[in-house]
Parts: sequence; structure tokens; C-alpha cells
Amino acid sequence: MPLDLLFQSKRDHLLMNVKWYYRQSEVPDSVYQHLVQDRHNENDSGRELVITDPVIKNRELFISDYVDTYHAAALRGKCNISHFSDIFAAREFKARVDSFFYILGYNPETRRLNSTQGEIRVGPSHQAKLPDLQPFPSPDGDTVTQHEELVWMPGVNDCDLLMYLRAARSMAAFAGMCDGGSTEDGCVAASRDDTTLNALNTLHESNYDAGKALQRLVKKPVPKLIEKCWTEDEVESA
Repeated sequence: MPLDLLFQSKRDHLLMNVKWYYRQSEVPDSVYQHLVQDRHNENDSGRELVITDPVIKNRELFISDYVDTYHAAALRGKCNISHFSDIFAAREFKARVDSFFYILGYNPETRRLNSTQGEIRVGPSHQAKLPDLQPFPSPDGDTVTQHEELVWMPGVNDCDLLMYLRAARSMAAFAGMCDGGSTEDGCVAASRDDTTLNALNTLHESNYDAGKALQRLVKKPVPKLIEKCWTEDEVESA
């Protein structure tokens, strides 16, 4: 068998994996135009973008996750595809015969472009545009400008706060044992969430002066129980 026919025979049985890329014309125009707008918005430096050159613009591809297998005989040739991290790095691209470049990937199922490097996209075009705050009308028709009340602003270090809470719980435990209460009653009063919440609220109302807050807690170390939204039966069946 002649040598050229031998090579032809081997090529006919050779299978090759081919990576899929999408041209600009194969991406929905609305998706591509959004990309162009993003690039212009993020061009804070004012440098001319390579996509303004129609020759280079038509050489941009979008990589995909799809790979097909073809017989080598069915392939017409190959091309060189360069990868760039962003549109500014693509300025290094040189348009030659059968040369292309890509920056982003394209998913035809979601019809979305995405980064190939797992980067978080930042910039003015990726920020949420929130409307101006509108006054919230109250049920009686008046305009409400103050929606919430500040009840905690850390003004004490962690060590002093821990010592204050220990003192507040000790006072609650002592109050729980008074009037015929047991040691267990005192422990329950000290460990309740209501006791801690009452101590923090009192500290806030005392302008974070622990001494003044403890003086106020002496008069009322154990707060009134917070009303439960669920009954005991509902809690057990939940």
C-alpha cells in the first residue's frame, strides 16, 4: 500500500475530541449588548476597548462546556484560540488568520455569559440600584419616619460586660431564692433568657454605666416573664 494511502486509512479511523466555542452572532443579541454595556461602565480608565475594532471584535469567542467527538477526516483544519483574563488584557491579541480569543464562557441552556475563572463580578453595573426611601404611612394616615428604636450599641468591652452579666444573674438567683424559694428556683431565675435580656436593656437605658444599671436591677432583678406565643401543648406536639 502506498504511504499516502496508509496515512489516509489511519486518519479515517482516528477520533478526536473537539471543544465547542460560540461566536458573537450565536449569542443572543440582548445578552451580548448587556456585556458591551458592562464593559463600557467598568472602563473607568477611559482606555479604548479592543471591541471597538470591528476586526478584533469579530474574533471574540465564548467557550462552553460541550465537547464533541469527530472523525479526523471530517475536520477541515484547526485554529489558535487565546485566553485573556479581561477585556483590557485582550489588547495583546493580534488578529491573524485562524486566530481567535475568549474571555468568558456561554451556557446556551441558561442563556448567560459567565467568568471562566470563578471571579466575583464587581463594578457599577453589578450593583443593586435601590430606590429612594419612601416614608411608610401608619394605619391612622400619619407618616412614620422612625420605624425602629435602637436598643443596643456596644459601649463596653467584653470583659466588663461578662462581669456585669454575672452580677445581674447573681442578683436574679438571690431574688429567686427569697420568699421561701429553693436553690433550684434561684438557678432557674438566673439562667432564664429573660434575665439576660432585662440586664442588657437596663444597661442600655443606663447609658452603659454598669454601676447605675446594677443599682436599677436591685429594685427589679427578675423581669416579668415574656408571654409565650405557643402553649405548652403546642410546644410538645411541635
